[in-house]
Amino acid sequence: MSVVVTAVVHPKPGLLEEALATYGRHIDAVHAEPGCELYALHTDGTSIVILEKWASQADLDAHAAGDVLAKLGPELDALRERPADVTILEPRPAGADASGKGAL
Repeated sequence: MSVVVTAVVHPKPGLLEEALATYGRHIDAVHAEPGCELYALHTDGTSIVILEKWASQADLDAHAAGDVLAKLGPELDALRERPADVTILEPRPAGADASGKGAL
């Protein structure tokens, strides 16, 4: 079963664009990781919200322990006010045909 993750990153004031650029340098590598179905950046102008979808918990675990985050984390440390708020979710498709359109 797939796993959906939301991560809200809180850059220090004035460092939003630099934080987004930091993610931008690594996002292709994340997209190439086994099981990555979605890794998309969004912003409200203050925070960065990352929506992720992984094919399995094992794929998410490999991502969390992998080289990309090992490189990205230290780069972001100086740019963040505090650690990201991360939520791991189990999709619950809904709707008449349960096609999954009602879930990320």
